[in-house]
Amino acid sequence: MKRPHFLLALLLCLPLAAPAALAEPAALAQSLDRIIAARFKPELPGVAALVVKDGRPILRKAYGMANLELGVLARPEHVYRIGSTTKLFTATAIMLLVDDGRIALDAPVKRYLPDAPPQWDKVTIEHLLTHTSGIPNLSMDSGYWRTTARLEHTPAELVDPVRTRPLENPPGTSFAYNNTGYNLLGLVIEQVSGEGYYAFLERRIFKPLGLAHTREGSDSQVIAGLVTGYRSGPAAAWPLASSNFYAAGGLVSTVDDLAAFMLALQAGKLVSPAGVKRMNTSYVLPNGKATDYGFGTWLRTVNGKRLVGHGGYVFNFYSQLEMDVDSGIVAVTLHNGDRFGGDNEVLSKQLISEVQTWKAD
Repeated sequence: MKRPHFLLALLLCLPLAAPAALAEPAALAQSLDRIIAARFKPELPGVAALVVKDGRPILRKAYGMANLELGVLARPEHVYRIGSTTKLFTATAIMLLVDDGRIALDAPVKRYLPDAPPQWDKVTIEHLLTHTSGIPNLSMDSGYWRTTARLEHTPAELVDPVRTRPLENPPGTSFAYNNTGYNLLGLVIEQVSGEGYYAFLERRIFKPLGLAHTREGSDSQVIAGLVTGYRSGPAAAWPLASSNFYAAGGLVSTVDDLAAFMLALQAGKLVSPAGVKRMNTSYVLPNGKATDYGFGTWLRTVNGKRLVGHGGYVFNFYSQLEMDVDSGIVAVTLHNGDRFGGDNEVLSKQLISEVQTWKAD
């Protein structure tokens, strides 16, 4: 598999440095390598990791196994399911349409989905983006993952069961993480653009950025380089139908593609700078409490620096894409096992902190 153009171009453009200048990055890479290697056993499902600082890759390496049955070692160019990290792409797609003047954040969903039920009349696009719509989350239904999620569904069918239910709270008043809300955003993208959700992402995000390995994670198609997911044991991942994840969690990608996407997004090369700032701003509830979630972005701090990004979990894959926007640090970790290496959010935070605080001896 080919490495994305952005990393290759960056490496080719770097000036030839003296050995002394290279010593510090090499030592930092070794420190990051020790942090990750301590978590993952080589004979178990592992992780692909990429850490970038100021556009320069510091560490790009994989650990553990991509496939246990065939004894395939993990490689950094392998493809992983990214689950809810897809939400950052969905939010970006919405903001592209906002920049185009085709969507208004404060507009009711009904403007774009005329068949929306009456109880959604006051639910806006912003409410869907920030998980404050009050619309019930279908994936929280009892038995959903044991039954419903194992069957194929169309995008509309991922939303239909909640259309007759009352809102769980008035729109904008409470935060509740909501996959159904993001699947609704996928339907909005399709309705406004006149394209399928994945086709729109391909045209407006994947192709312009050269993200050759980011695509729909269909389990009915062969995806070159896709690794196998495992749950605790290790045992085979739960048998689920990929069509259930759609705009809330349906993409596959690589560490290289995800880093390229994050760098381009935060640099204002996709969404306008004003739009990016809005995405990176926490929604504040009427009671004054910040939710620590923007538009498709979780917001955290490490050593006083702002982190933006998203994580995901699907088919026993974990993903974490995060950027310290104050220091220009990006960390991407893609796991193909059910916490074989511990909590992926903790690992991401640890890697970013190591780069932030690194001082050469």
